[in-house]
Amino acid sequence: MASIDFKTASLILDRAFVEAKLSNDKTGRKISEILRGTHKTYRYILVTALLAKATNDEINILSLQKGDGDDGKYDARSLCHKVLVPFETLKLPGCLGSSNEPFLNKPARFVSLSLTNAVRRGKDLQTLSDVIDVLSNISNSSDAYRYLKSALSTMREVSKEYVSKFSVGDALIDISEFSQLVLDYIYTITEHSLEGEVCPLIVAQLEQMYLGKDFKVEPHKVNQSGASSKEIGDIDVYDKNKKLVYSIEVKDKDFSKQDVAHAITKFKQADLNTSLFVYGKNVSFDKNEVFQLLKEIGREGHYCCLISILHYAKLRICDLKTLTIRDFVDGLLKFAKVINAK
Repeated sequence: MASIDFKTASLILDRAFVEAKLSNDKTGRKISEILRGTHKTYRYILVTALLAKATNDEINILSLQKGDGDDGKYDARSLCHKVLVPFETLKLPGCLGSSNEPFLNKPARFVSLSLTNAVRRGKDLQTLSDVIDVLSNISNSSDAYRYLKSALSTMREVSKEYVSKFSVGDALIDISEFSQLVLDYIYTITEHSLEGEVCPLIVAQLEQMYLGKDFKVEPHKVNQSGASSKEIGDIDVYDKNKKLVYSIEVKDKDFSKQDVAHAITKFKQADLNTSLFVYGKNVSFDKNEVFQLLKEIGREGHYCCLISILHYAKLRICDLKTLTIRDFVDGLLKFAKVINAK
């Protein structure tokens, strides 16, 4: 197995960052397309491979795991998680997707890159093909370093775009301390679900403003498969001793009593006696079935408050003495970054 010295790799990555320069040939342009594409895991795979080859000329640039039977196999996952991920976090936030462990995803679980790897047809298959094509044209560490510099040039631009998403200029926001303005704003933005991300962000920010600094509100990525076992609801609330206080489920699509029952089961398993279930402005559900279910569960000892996003917002805003759209939007964007919102 070929070895990669992580300290050397870090130094090479830092140097390439300083010397970043776009290569305007076919390979350089293809690298930029992949890095601006929709498939996060292949972005990490591509840059990890370039860094590995730039660090050690003997590695097989298509290898993904040390279990690869070919000469030049190496541990791509460790290189990515120990060198590339910290680099992205510190120097180019969001340039590849802000993933803590990208090689845990299915495309990176094969021993090497191959067109026979299981992947969805269409865009994903094309991206896999493009990554293989790019890397197959790189035969030595010198070329790998040149295209690593090109990749970093694109990554720098992507990071700038990413950071700009989470800030809004003062001139664009009314700074008046009128609570009604915030409620009007919530009425407007809840017209757009944006893949279910809007409502959880609103709830997370209002909850944090309502509770204050002694509590930590933790929203989780929407519709994330394989969620951490530490996550209870869509939003979990902890006190200053890091103890779970309560949890909130947020649905911005039609739901059934089974969905409510599933959420409450998770709450009860976490030893919670109360919880919130907030639903979006345009969703529908069978009120008779759901309210009967809540009544039965409530008499068993768990009280779940089912409430619409607008009623929830009105109650929380009423408890806040001063509130500006500036403060509210800053918090929304902060939490959007936490969940890596699309």
